[in-house]
Amino acid sequence: MTLKRSKHYNMSKKAANDTLMNVLAACNMESDNINFDLLRLKGFAQTNLVDACKWISVGFLFLVLIAPVALINNDIKIDSHGIVNERIIIEDHQLYNDHFVLKIVGNDIDYDSIYALNADGMTFLPSSADAETGLVEFPYNNESLTIYISDLSGHTLNATVSAYGDK
Repeated sequence: MTLKRSKHYNMSKKAANDTLMNVLAACNMESDNINFDLLRLKGFAQTNLVDACKWISVGFLFLVLIAPVALINNDIKIDSHGIVNERIIIEDHQLYNDHFVLKIVGNDIDYDSIYALNADGMTFLPSSADAETGLVEFPYNNESLTIYISDLSGHTLNATVSAYGDK
């Protein structure tokens, strides 16, 4: 199967303009206001406008499709590092204006050794730690914290708390 190409004719602008004027004269149309270059530019402009609108539409479609991902409000992220520790589990967490609360589940958790480090290396002790409920509360002022939770067997879970959206 062979593909047929459309024929392309090459003609100088002057010859094309003269041909246009002859056709208009044969049709008894006024040719003073019609210019071949102007007609050619209008054709290009219409084609370019349609192409530009098509690409703008594709861009808007792309933005609409990614908007749910970009607009998800994840104010906080907890990331556990290293091997998953099955002995210490962070069951729940809540971020408030000035403090952060973790609910920890596990056997033999050493609540006296729980601490957090900020990005500058400053150590923060929990403002409260209740072994019966598993609730541990840290003061929080919109900075990243790495919280270290150990059990009596020497296993340690560290979790990073990062606030997004606030700078």
